[in-house]
Amino acid sequence: MAILSFQAGETISAGDVVGVTASGVIRKGIATSQEQASVIGIALDSVSVGNLTRVCSDSVYTYFNSFVPDTVQYLSLTTSGVLIDYDAWQSQLNSLPSSGAFLTRVGRTLSNSAIELEIERPIYITK
Repeated sequence: MAILSFQAGETISAGDVVGVTASGVIRKGIATSQEQASVIGIALDSVSVGNLTRVCSDSVYTYFNSFVPDTVQYLSLTTSGVLIDYDAWQSQLNSLPSSGAFLTRVGRTLSNSAIELEIERPIYITK
């Protein structure tokens, strides 16, 4: 398991999906722009702005308790740092006024509380 440490650029909760900004701090990912949809992993610690947090960037992450086993999880379009399945992502896309958004695959659930991280580059999807 690769564990990385970063300074938080905003309040981060354990379990948030995060990415690195151009200034080198982490922020919660959201699939509305390519920069914000480019994530590196899941935060292991809850921290406030300016503090260090650890990030799991690969392997299995166990924390959640609401997954449906064996489903692919994507970065949410409406809530920063949150994972959703494809049907929920599609619904969010259809509810937004924009002509498209970024689809970022984060991983596949192994159980209701574990996800195997398999982060892919964001892909722009049009309506």
